[in-house]
Amino acid sequence: MKKLILICLFLAVIVGGGWGVHFYNHLKPKADNIGVGYLIAEGNDFLNIGRYDEAKKSFASALATDPKNVKSAWGLKLTEAKETSSLNAFKLAIDTLYEQNSNDAYVNLFLGDFFLAINELDKARPYLQQALNQNPKLAEAHFHLATLYEDQGNFATAKSEISLAIDISRSPKYRNKLAHIYIKLHHLDAATAEYEKSVDYPLSALDVAEIYWQRDRFDLALIRQLQAVKWLNDTTVMALPENKDSWTFKISDEQKIALNKLDEKLNYAYLCLSFTLYFLDNTEESERYAQEARNLSILRHNDVNTLVTSRLDALVQEKYGSATKVEAFKAQYLVNAITP
Repeated sequence: MKKLILICLFLAVIVGGGWGVHFYNHLKPKADNIGVGYLIAEGNDFLNIGRYDEAKKSFASALATDPKNVKSAWGLKLTEAKETSSLNAFKLAIDTLYEQNSNDAYVNLFLGDFFLAINELDKARPYLQQALNQNPKLAEAHFHLATLYEDQGNFATAKSEISLAIDISRSPKYRNKLAHIYIKLHHLDAATAEYEKSVDYPLSALDVAEIYWQRDRFDLALIRQLQAVKWLNDTTVMALPENKDSWTFKISDEQKIALNKLDEKLNYAYLCLSFTLYFLDNTEESERYAQEARNLSILRHNDVNTLVTSRLDALVQEKYGSATKVEAFKAQYLVNAITP
């Protein structure tokens, strides 16, 4: 009898233990599901700060793991909309997404982005504000609102918006925008400090050099421009996501110039550096970097020349004593059209 009881207890332990393991395994999240959820969250985080290439990789990986996952498929559609080759194609892609889900924060962000790009600020604002209502972590919406208010001359509100973006992400792009706004507010020390916080970000180095031009510190401008050129020629630095962004410059209310390719950015940097050396009477080195700019195989030398001319004209407005050398440099290096 005792032996029978022991056998029954033994069987109960085995059966019960097996059921317990099955129940535990049923409750425990599958490793694949954890991976998909992480990748989707990662993709959304990248969307929040405008890192669309990285977001696409995360959503694509999630979809490869779980081909029926609706969230990863939607995220992939959002990133593909940003890859369109023209504003018209971008708008068509957004409209299609809007018909599917008008309450998506990223769709509303993209609509705001589109209207901002075509300078319809009153149409852009409600979409950007709606995006933030739907997703308070959407740093890109704060960034675009900062641009909108900056274009309207409302610099205090622009500063508040970009500061909120920086609270979410200390992206060099956001710091650069804050520095631009400080310049509009005539806070050059604060602008310089923001520019100097960025590392491995050549645009900030070139922008702060212009402040040093205005302050007659061409020695410091030279240091920062040389650093920018070094970074631009460093494949590891230029592979960073923030350095793949276009550099957009406002020439006037009617004209903006965007430098999209590495060689265009290098062309701009070489010419700015060439001017600094020219101003410092180092004509040999000035000519060398001007020649480096000429050697680049780009189709938009003239656009870059227009951009550099606008920066030098701004210098003359702030520091009229520089006019003679500015005009001489422009006549030698920027006036004649270049045909690559």
